[in-house]
Amino acid sequence: MLKPIIKSIADKYNIEAPNDIIKIVGLHVFIILGLLTGLLMFTLDLIGYSPDECLPGDISILVIFGLAFYGLRNIGINWAVRIFFLAPLIPYFFFISNLIAIYPNHLSVPNTLWTLLPFFLFFLLFSEQKKDLVIYFGISLATLLLHTFKADLTGLLFDLKWKVETTFINPFIILSASFAISSLISAYFRSTIARLTEQNKNTEAVISQTIRNLPQGMMLLEIVKDEFDTPSHLMIRKTNLAFERLFRITSRELKDQKADDVFPKIFRKSFDWNKLLLDPKKKHFSFYLDRLDKYFDFDIFKITNNQIVCLFIDVTSKQQLIIDLEENKHRYQVLLEAIPDLFFIIDKDGIYVDFVFKASDALQIKPEDIIGNSIFEVGFSEKMSSKIFQCIQNCIESDSIETIEYALEIEGSSAMFEMRIVKLNDHSVISLARDITKRKVAEIRMEEAKAKAEESDRLKTAFLANISHEIRTPMNAIIGFSRMIGSAEFDEEEKSKFIDIIITNGKLLLSLINDMISLSKIESNTLVVKKSPYKVNDMMVSLYKEFVYDVEDKKNIRVKLSCENSNPKFTVVTDPSLLHAVMQKLIDNAAKFTEQGEIEFGYRIVESDRIEFFVRDTGIGIAEQDIDRIFERFHQLDNRTIRAYEGTGLGLSIAQHYVRLLDGNLQVKSKPGKGSVFSFSIPYHKEESPLKVVR
Repeated sequence: MLKPIIKSIADKYNIEAPNDIIKIVGLHVFIILGLLTGLLMFTLDLIGYSPDECLPGDISILVIFGLAFYGLRNIGINWAVRIFFLAPLIPYFFFISNLIAIYPNHLSVPNTLWTLLPFFLFFLLFSEQKKDLVIYFGISLATLLLHTFKADLTGLLFDLKWKVETTFINPFIILSASFAISSLISAYFRSTIARLTEQNKNTEAVISQTIRNLPQGMMLLEIVKDEFDTPSHLMIRKTNLAFERLFRITSRELKDQKADDVFPKIFRKSFDWNKLLLDPKKKHFSFYLDRLDKYFDFDIFKITNNQIVCLFIDVTSKQQLIIDLEENKHRYQVLLEAIPDLFFIIDKDGIYVDFVFKASDALQIKPEDIIGNSIFEVGFSEKMSSKIFQCIQNCIESDSIETIEYALEIEGSSAMFEMRIVKLNDHSVISLARDITKRKVAEIRMEEAKAKAEESDRLKTAFLANISHEIRTPMNAIIGFSRMIGSAEFDEEEKSKFIDIIITNGKLLLSLINDMISLSKIESNTLVVKKSPYKVNDMMVSLYKEFVYDVEDKKNIRVKLSCENSNPKFTVVTDPSLLHAVMQKLIDNAAKFTEQGEIEFGYRIVESDRIEFFVRDTGIGIAEQDIDRIFERFHQLDNRTIRAYEGTGLGLSIAQHYVRLLDGNLQVKSKPGKGSVFSFSIPYHKEESPLKVVR
């Protein structure tokens, strides 16, 4: 019920801004409440139920609020507000007039004061002219002087306290203080409004300039609704220069015109604009405009309930390129068929798309045996299939040329082939297989002679082997399970598990990359400490949420958070990113080497100017002779390629470096089989309060 009333008020005064609507509705409420109050008092006085009968005072309330309501509805808001300059008539009839006042003059001066004061708030809220407050103060001051004169209390004008049967503070001081406070508040808000108005004007100017200079054609449409709040048609409110250039039409022909009148001229019958724009379920659309012989893409953005922005992009050149490629398809096919060797086109999922071969009749291949089948299904070994698949991914990602050699059984004998994989586009590769049997026979004999030398060359350092293992493991999981998600053989629950595995391995791979990037920054000395106020408890809660799911659900471990200061706004001035990274690496390290028990992390204030952070676990622990070595780069207690615990050996080294940048030192206490405690303390600088005590 309230919404239609508010809408009718807004429509009457032609206002849309929420603040203006609230203001005009509030003014209506104030005036109506005043009328109802005056009517109630008048009725009670007439029937004799009021202990303080004053019919002229009641009538003055009805007249003032009635005139205000009439002016508000028929003349203007400012006129209605200024009617309340007559508000001092109310205390005059009730408390000042010798004939009809309800109390003796000398006792009712405070009553007059408290009757006048609320209207300062009224003018502060509803008046748009700052001089109205000054005028009302002058009228109120004159009213209070008149009351003082009639009460014969002029001798007390300059006294701080008045004693007239009861003691009260000088009403002129209170009136002046109220005016001063109201003036200060009015000045502050007017200054703020002026500043915000200027900022808004500047922002609108920047937005208008940006829209005007957009390379894409832009059109702002307004949805016009009927009396039933149903969209009826579209109005064009704004276009930019790019739109006018694209469709060869001027803004004068477009601005404030109905779309149904203009769109047939611009777009002809390219699309149904009413269906597309009045109910924009589809956010992206393409069409061909025959009058310009051009192709366009346009995106739809609904920015408010009744405003739509459309961005138009000329994609004619891209579409023409597609047409040219289609026209040249036959030429490419002829060129491919001219290759005398085995030729295949394989998509990024390992599915054969096409093939051509002109080898001897000994190798018989039927299209149905190849096209549509996967490299995992055409006779390669599992290892070879995986290798080919990996080469396809590498070729597409890095635009490299991959080479693989393999053997095939042909009529009872083995033939050696060399497969070269070259990127065709972002979705497929070309595979060219050549018979290299004769060459390989000679190479195999040479390989046997130098096998030992090649064996030593294939050996890598422990670090390189570990890095290779750490990268390949999550990548294989991500690629393999991503492929399995697309298969119809698995239900939604299994696919959900695959997604969890992909996310976990993605995080593992991201962590490895981050460690390498961090190491690069440390080596190049480009890491800069940027200190700022940081809410430590927010960080701790974030870390707790980050690790509690993986740790408590996947291992028999309880995660415990221990913060000495429980205030959620507890703030320390430090580098947030470095502190977060150190704690994350220490907790991750604890989770990695703990199979059961408890992981506890948090902080405590050890001195007045230092705060200590710690991570305690009940994991495998560290031998005393290995404690210093764990902070060495690339060092792991188990440096084998196949290890029980994953990692690159960089985490603790990076954490130690970060802690030193924060003016601390990472320490560890540990016993094998008993767990470990990693801790460090940094300077504790409290954030300075913006509030200052001036006296």
